[in-house]
Amino acid sequence: MDIYVKTNHAQLPGLMLNPKHHISVEGRGTGKSFDIGFMIDKLVRHMPKGVCSLTGQTFGQLLTRTLPSSLKLLQQIGYQKDVNFVVGKTPPRYFDSSYEEINQFKNFISFSNGFRLALISQADPGSGRGCNLDFEMTDETLTIKKEQYDHEVSPANRGNLEFFGQHSDNPLPFHHGSKHSTSMPPTKEGRWVLDSAKYYEEEKGIQLFNIWNRIVKMQLDLLDITDPKQFAELWNEISRMRAKIAPFVSKEGVLFTLANGFDNIEMLGLSYIREQRTKMPSLIFLIEIMNYLFDKIEDCFYNIIESKHIYYNGSDDTLMMLKASEANFDFDKFNLKSSLYDRDCDPNVRLEIVPDWQGAISLFCVCQERNFDFVNNTVSKKKCFNFINEFFVKPDENSNVVIDQLCKEFSEYYKHHKERELWYYRDRYGDSKNPNTVNSESFNQRAISRLKAHGWKVREFHHKGMEPPQSDKYLFWGHLLIEDRLDLPLIRFNGQKCHYTLISMNNAGLKDAAGKLEKDKSSEKKTSGVLPEEATHFSDAADKIVWTRYGERMKASGGNSGAPIKLGNLS
Repeated sequence: MDIYVKTNHAQLPGLMLNPKHHISVEGRGTGKSFDIGFMIDKLVRHMPKGVCSLTGQTFGQLLTRTLPSSLKLLQQIGYQKDVNFVVGKTPPRYFDSSYEEINQFKNFISFSNGFRLALISQADPGSGRGCNLDFEMTDETLTIKKEQYDHEVSPANRGNLEFFGQHSDNPLPFHHGSKHSTSMPPTKEGRWVLDSAKYYEEEKGIQLFNIWNRIVKMQLDLLDITDPKQFAELWNEISRMRAKIAPFVSKEGVLFTLANGFDNIEMLGLSYIREQRTKMPSLIFLIEIMNYLFDKIEDCFYNIIESKHIYYNGSDDTLMMLKASEANFDFDKFNLKSSLYDRDCDPNVRLEIVPDWQGAISLFCVCQERNFDFVNNTVSKKKCFNFINEFFVKPDENSNVVIDQLCKEFSEYYKHHKERELWYYRDRYGDSKNPNTVNSESFNQRAISRLKAHGWKVREFHHKGMEPPQSDKYLFWGHLLIEDRLDLPLIRFNGQKCHYTLISMNNAGLKDAAGKLEKDKSSEKKTSGVLPEEATHFSDAADKIVWTRYGERMKASGGNSGAPIKLGNLS
């Protein structure tokens, strides 16, 4: 029986050009995980008894984001789970063995013809060591630690030349090749992925990213056009621009491709892209849907360095794999939205939360102080104050409903947390009452009562005196992030769970107001066009908790002397 699976424009170049190395940078909705499924099928058919790798930042990422769609594609084209392949267990005796000897199968997908796919988590360094590989793949490559990957995985892509390589009867051009799939890196730390595109200009003089960003801007204009004639004219102009950056394989066998939701328009529909622009923060929409390449704000209030302050190993991969195995990798049978799977959350240590109550958004930042540095994965002599999670709700006319929902989501996620004492850092604005409700509680009163109803023993804190000036907060954050003070903790962020917190802080501008440094809070204005999730509200909550928690130490040591100042282009 013939089986037909339709591909989209984002998937076609890799399938048709047959490169040895393929790097695809694509937005959401382009079928990246399906594309990995196509690659797995190709490898299974051409490399029986071979071994290939699929590396992710964590097993949790592979289990929740990559494998569900990839395995769905395999099943659509005829593969049967537990018949043609098994996941995370010793294969049946009737399965062929691989050329490489494998004794432990908990992180392998085994196919009946002897092909093995090794699932590798960078949070579990041991999972990347072992047998030789015939091909390597990564998903969400921008999150991969390149130095670790180059040390643990890439060197293993060797051997078996007599079966698939130059010493075989039928050498495969993609043997010892690679496929890397990712969304657009928003920070410079992940931009090494884009280096593979240099051959466009070196070999054909094509300024790929300049043309691509122009295409994206025209596509954004297209979303607002209602006149059919104007729509057709701009659509055709976009097609002409796309032809200028037609994908091609380099002299070294490398294919680099860019794609966004418009490359899967037949499946998604234009209405989906328009809807996402309405629902999503504009920054997230531009990066994750439109695949736009942009630069971070140069004069930033917070000098957060990804490699120094942000970690991506906060999940308990071992427990996730165990629960997945117990469910026979049926991804509909286990729920990962629980603190049980958070390695960076000690259930026996109190949680600390700080709200920010605004007309446009209500939010919590969740923190915990530990003696473990998750960035370096080592016990720390200094305390580490970790931002481990975030929650937010958009208000409606009844603010009590918003507060109740926010407290419910937080309490549901942490319902297994054993230490029920909760430190709550009051937002002074939250002491105001709802003007639309007679005899209403204040925002803080309502939140604290709801948290207590969920079983938390709430202990309240607020900073002493008046609200500190922005310049003091700037200098204080300078000390915290440069880590030059023994009496201040290390600040760390969970890069997966604190997504909007980091967006808010990384894009909080710095301005000169009458000779004083201040945070640019113009994004909070209704007329700014910036949605609340990406405005400076989350950064304000971060200010509040660190200043209340540790600000007195700055005052006790003589204020801001010697603070690191980054003036940028303020002169």
